[in-house]
Amino acid sequence: MQTSPARPDAPPRKLSSLTRRLREFTLIGRDPVLSISLLLSGIFIFIFVVLPLYRAAVGGFFAKDGSWDITYFTRYFDSYYGPAMRRVFTDTMQMGLLTATAGTLVGFIFAYSIVRCQIPGKRLVHWLALLPTVSPPFALSLSMILLFGRNGLITKRLLGIDFVSGNNDIYGLDGLVIVQTITFFSVSYLILKAMLERLNPAMEEAGASLGAGRFHLFRTITLPLLIPGIAGSFLLLFVESLADLGNPLFIAGNKTVLSAQIFMAVIGEYNYQKASALSLVLIIPTLLIFIVQRYYVNRRTYISVTGKPAGAQIVEKDPFIRWGFNITAYLIIAFILLLYVTIIYGSFSTAWGVDFTPTLKHWTMTITRGVEAILDTTFLSILATPFAAILGMITAWLVVRKKFTGKDVLDFTSNLGGAVPGTILGIGFVMAFNKPPLALAIAIYAILALFFAQVVGKSALERIIILIVGTGLGVGLTRTEPATMNYILGGLYLALALILLLRQRSFAKPLTAALIGVYLMSANWAVALAKPIVKYSQSLERGFWSNAIYQFADHLKVLLQPTPALLAIALLFAGIILLQGVKGRSFRIILGVLGLTIPCTLNFVGVPFAMVGGAYIIMAAFIVRSLPASVRSGVAALQQIDPSIEEASNILGADAQVTFRKVTLPLILPALFAGLIFSFTRHMTSLSAIIFLVSAKWRIVTASILSEWEQGGVSIAAAYSTVIIIFVMIAILVLNLVVNRMFKGRGSVDMSQGF
Repeated sequence: MQTSPARPDAPPRKLSSLTRRLREFTLIGRDPVLSISLLLSGIFIFIFVVLPLYRAAVGGFFAKDGSWDITYFTRYFDSYYGPAMRRVFTDTMQMGLLTATAGTLVGFIFAYSIVRCQIPGKRLVHWLALLPTVSPPFALSLSMILLFGRNGLITKRLLGIDFVSGNNDIYGLDGLVIVQTITFFSVSYLILKAMLERLNPAMEEAGASLGAGRFHLFRTITLPLLIPGIAGSFLLLFVESLADLGNPLFIAGNKTVLSAQIFMAVIGEYNYQKASALSLVLIIPTLLIFIVQRYYVNRRTYISVTGKPAGAQIVEKDPFIRWGFNITAYLIIAFILLLYVTIIYGSFSTAWGVDFTPTLKHWTMTITRGVEAILDTTFLSILATPFAAILGMITAWLVVRKKFTGKDVLDFTSNLGGAVPGTILGIGFVMAFNKPPLALAIAIYAILALFFAQVVGKSALERIIILIVGTGLGVGLTRTEPATMNYILGGLYLALALILLLRQRSFAKPLTAALIGVYLMSANWAVALAKPIVKYSQSLERGFWSNAIYQFADHLKVLLQPTPALLAIALLFAGIILLQGVKGRSFRIILGVLGLTIPCTLNFVGVPFAMVGGAYIIMAAFIVRSLPASVRSGVAALQQIDPSIEEASNILGADAQVTFRKVTLPLILPALFAGLIFSFTRHMTSLSAIIFLVSAKWRIVTASILSEWEQGGVSIAAAYSTVIIIFVMIAILVLNLVVNRMFKGRGSVDMSQGF
């Protein structure tokens, strides 16, 4: 008779789990590509996604003096404030539901017309359907007002309709829903188009051969297969509608939604506690919808497995249905083109609604006093775009290819930047980085320093010496003068470069270290380099060139004087790469101390992570908002690549770094370019997350459009909107040409993938 072994007690099982976790982290530390990628993405997401959202969510529970206060939550149940606040919430939800319903319907019409109805000129229709995604979020609101407003070209000029508030005007919930439907339907269109293209026509053909009619086939086969896409589209449009700020500010009239209420609480009342309380009210439904869409709807997608290619798509043969869909799509496209033509025409009108005489004065004002905002937006967008795309690819690679504890958390948090309203992120950025706690800098440094010592040092004693001496020297150098400190840090990197050159007899790493050293010293030269540029701009007549050259001086300072805490993180990773594999105990200790001293000093200079009012906080907001799309593009690309290719590389002796650089990266380059396109577009047209971060020194075009509109400069706002559209279209065209040249003969890139 056999006896079953005794069940172990609970404590040993916990210990075993802890041991497995420690073993896992040890193995991760041995893989430099995995560890660096994981730390880089994790730290960025924690600092710029999790922390701002946390500060925005909890800020409503605390008054200015730090005491517990739930006044703004109890007002929802108050007899005085309650009805109005509940009405705002109800209007917000109603707006989201109507927009999601109408946008999904319009998206389905376009998807069905292009896939099943073979609409003539479908390529042109496809790109025109994506046109709203490359324009500012409120450009269509501006156009609707120009056409159907109080002095609208159609309502007043052509039809002679006298304006009656709340009766025959475009302002209010109905106008807002129309504008948001046109703005966001492209999302639904792309989702449903992809699903229709993937449907196996054999099932519908089998049903037709059995005598089923077209409506019966659609109701019993096509529609059930499309339900996950329809539901996902509906939920995404619902979230996008709730997160929108620009359109409600322009065209909502006497209707107030939560995003606009949050904006007014900050801009009008300077009350961040109230704004945080409202943010929590808004973030709850958006997060719930995001979770439902992500973990329920997306996992209910149907796949047909036949073992054969799907074959050609079914073509709608009924002329009534085919031309019904096609004509409807053409009418919507015509309406969209009318809106954009109106924006362009409005920018050349002397006084819209009064004098339609063409003039260039608004464009002259745009390219003179507005050139700073245009150049700042373009410059910061160009800088942020590659970081967003690369970080998205890294995160996607971790999610798809690697297994580690916390992978689901990384996947979830990396998408939060696009799931929550931008206004909430903007408030969180101000609250998190206006006066950031020192504990944040200490925690980030501790994690990275321990990892640095683990990689560079080969024994416990080496690691302890590197940690203690490097940290001590770094903290000590923070007390020196900034100019002196920059020269010392640059000199340390030059010394590191010399030691590497003498020790390893190679040129790549020493040259990199030397360039970093020169770059650290260049922080002292930024003012000297910018001074003659500023002086020359002031000698010119006030206008486009003087303003443009003056802005160039500020851009030069941004490149040479980054936020010290962010530079510290970058240099710590650079030190790990440069010092990996150094031989000789004494050399490892010396180089490890030098490599840790520099980021330690930079990490604790001044007030770490105090970035509000600067350029880098705007760039961080850009990256956070576009990161989810870059991640989705990378995930889609990696899921189509057979992992056996990478496994074969490892079997042939290539390490993880070589495999990633020579195998994985070339295969995901098309997705990387798709992420670049989307990121730049999102950065140039962003408003909600940026509106709280602009300053007198750093201005954004979308904020300038809003400012001009509030001051009655309708035509100037139209000119600004036209400039953004032109810039984005040129960028997409250039990237498209680059991609076609790079990947000619090696597959194509889905340029709409990022969207």
